[in-house]
Amino acid sequence: MPPSCWYIAFVNTNPMARTLQQLKESVERLIEQQGKDAPVAAYIFTNEDVFNLNEDGNPQYVPIEIVEKVLNNLDEYDYPYEVIFDCIQQELESVTVN
Repeated sequence: MPPSCWYIAFVNTNPMARTLQQLKESVERLIEQQGKDAPVAAYIFTNEDVFNLNEDGNPQYVPIEIVEKVLNNLDEYDYPYEVIFDCIQQELESVTVN
């Protein structure tokens, strides 16, 4: 990943924010570095996004310990970042060509 391209939670040495407070601190550092009006795109997943569906199609939320493991294990996947950066490159080419 190019060093100038930061996923909202990829700030300095913290590979991924683990709590909303850590995310807030990461965002505050980004504001200090890039300014409060810097453009940003972010994808944030919280405990409300981690659930199974029951037989009726309703969400069945899991214990916070499971949520932490699931969200922490997302670090193991490169594919989402690859897709996002491919999309950024495609959009950049589209915008700069037109």
